Amino acid sequence: MLRTFYSLLFVTVFLSASLPARSVDSGGQMLIDNEHVKAWNTFSQQILELHKKQIEGKRIKETAVFGGYRDNPDFYREVTYTDKDTDRVISIIQWETDNPDVVHSIEVYVYNSEGKLIRDYSAAYLPEQRNAPVQTLINLHHYNGGLHAFRQFDVSTDVIYEYCNGEYNGQQQELRLFEDDLAATDYDARQLLKSPLYKACFSGLPTHLGKYINPQ
Repeated sequence: MLRTFYSLLFVTVFLSASLPARSVDSGGQMLIDNEHVKAWNTFSQQILELHKKQIEGKRIKETAVFGGYRDNPDFYREVTYTDKDTDRVISIIQWETDNPDVVHSIEVYVYNSEGKLIRDYSAAYLPEQRNAPVQTLINLHHYNGGLHAFRQFDVSTDVIYEYCNGEYNGQQQELRLFEDDLAATDYDARQLLKSPLYKACFSGLPTHLGKYINPQ
């Protein structure tokens, strides 16, 4: 589920957006937001450090496939790191094929003592642009009975997406709320955010990242 959402979001950004680390001055020249670049690259490095910490001392199975783009079909080597003892996926990293130590995209998953996913972090770069990640995501997860929800942030700490699915009152339910939905002020949108289903999904799930802005 999360993997599919990340892939769709990355394709959308890759096709339509210029890096948010850039702006245009009054003379029409492109400027670089150095603070943004530093913060997002630091976040990407912190995710990689979390990956290393989580695989240390564990029996890890590595499963690799090659992938890429129309003009470069083998641009990256995607490695899935799985804990052999629990069969949980710890990380999925795409390493550039021509630069095997350079991360193209990274996802790291954090579980609680019961084996439930409670946090995950990701960052992704454009194929030909290493200035800063084009995407950074942090998901905080929550469970209530048969419902599983997550609230998604970027490194700017903004809530950009909310998702919930599972069984509620004997029926299968699914909620998908994007930024526009969360900011909407029309009657239907406000009623949804007040509904018993929304509360069952998201009550108790932090609305701010707090210490989790740092991958851990």
